[in-house]
Amino acid sequence: MRVATLSALLLLTACGGDELSDLKEFVASAYQDKKPQIEPLPEIKPYRGFEYSAAALSDPFSVDNFATTQNLAAVDGGLSPDQNRRREFLEKFPLDALRMVGTMEQKDKPWVIVQTTEGTAHRATIGNYIGQNDGKIKQIKLDEQSVVIVELVRNSGGRWTTRDVEITIDE
Repeated sequence: MRVATLSALLLLTACGGDELSDLKEFVASAYQDKKPQIEPLPEIKPYRGFEYSAAALSDPFSVDNFATTQNLAAVDGGLSPDQNRRREFLEKFPLDALRMVGTMEQKDKPWVIVQTTEGTAHRATIGNYIGQNDGKIKQIKLDEQSVVIVELVRNSGGRWTTRDVEITIDE
C-alpha cells in the first residue's frame, strides 16, 4: 500500500509542473498597454430657481373676479336667449344632426328644406329658429344653395355673443 501511495504522489507531482506559465504571462501582459475609451461626464449645470414675479397682480382665483349674472347682463347689453318664447321643432336637433336637402321660393319668399336624423323633412324660412344654440335663420342664398344662421352662444368669459354659421346643401 505504501508503494501505491508513493507512486500516486509522484504522479501528482509530475502533473503539477509549470505548463500554464505561458497562459498566465499572456493574461498579465495582453491588455497592459490598452486603456478603454471612457466618455467624460456631462457638465452639471447649476440649479436656477424660478422667481414668481406676479405676486403683486390680482389673484385669478379670487371670488372678486367672478362676474355675477346681473353684471353679465349689463355687459352683454341685454343679449341673452328669450326663455319665454315657444320653441320650434327644429330646435330639438343640434346643427350637425340636420341636413340641408334643398331650397325653394314660394310667393317671393325663400325657404330651406331640412332633413332631421329621424328622416323627416321640414321647411324653414328667414326668422325661424333652428339648432340647439338659439340659432335663427338670417339669410337663405338660393343661388349658392346655403343658409346663414346666427347662433347665440356663451364665450369663454361667460358672456352671450353671436356667431354666424353657414350650412350648405349636401350633394
